[in-house]
Amino acid sequence: MLLGEPQRTQIDLKFSFFGIPVRVHPFFWVIAVLLGPIKTELAEILVRVAAFFLAILVHELGHAVVMRAYGFRPWITLYGLGGLTSYNPAGDYGSKGSGPLRQILISAAGPGAGFVLAAVVVGLVAVFSKSLIGLEFGGSYGIAITSIPVNSLLLRLFVFYLVICSVFWGILNLLPVYPLDGGQIAREIFLTANPRNGIRQSLILSIITAAGLAVYALANRDFFLAFLFGYLAYASYSTLQAYTSRRGW
Repeated sequence: MLLGEPQRTQIDLKFSFFGIPVRVHPFFWVIAVLLGPIKTELAEILVRVAAFFLAILVHELGHAVVMRAYGFRPWITLYGLGGLTSYNPAGDYGSKGSGPLRQILISAAGPGAGFVLAAVVVGLVAVFSKSLIGLEFGGSYGIAITSIPVNSLLLRLFVFYLVICSVFWGILNLLPVYPLDGGQIAREIFLTANPRNGIRQSLILSIITAAGLAVYALANRDFFLAFLFGYLAYASYSTLQAYTSRRGW
């Protein structure tokens, strides 16, 4: 969930995953720690950070795999509240296929990878414990885990955070809000239906959706989501103003 790739630092964590370069900005770890309770055991904090890292990495790998399938050379940056998967637009000449479908598939691949990860984790727990994880849809994160049939406390926490992060991050990113994946998908759909006004219409939808969610979150005293969607609504509004000014509307 980034508007642009962050600057490189000397303490970035860098590695390659199946030939895809990955860079982790130090701010990613700070946010991962702050997203949960601080007054707890160090081991529990590390488990939460590891689950958050894996969930976001798999999300971005979903984008990267589809990008590479289209002939691009992607790289991944994890930073702040999420990540960004990029590729050099100059490499577009060698890509396999083009048009809105390509962008929709690339955008949808991230949330899809997260949902698959959550399903695999739930399946593995069921196989090894011979019992199902108790799941309910709803709640603050779109899904609630009522029970995890695992004896180890730390493993239970890891499964809990991994499933919650994968599902919640996927649902959040599918919302038709810029610059989330759902915002990119909405833009392509609107552009296909109305090439002249598609971008403007998708930005208006982004503003309405983000502002509505900010108000809803504020009413439920979820100040983090209220701030997040309030900021995204403002960013979409600013983008719309700049776009309409350039077009002379």
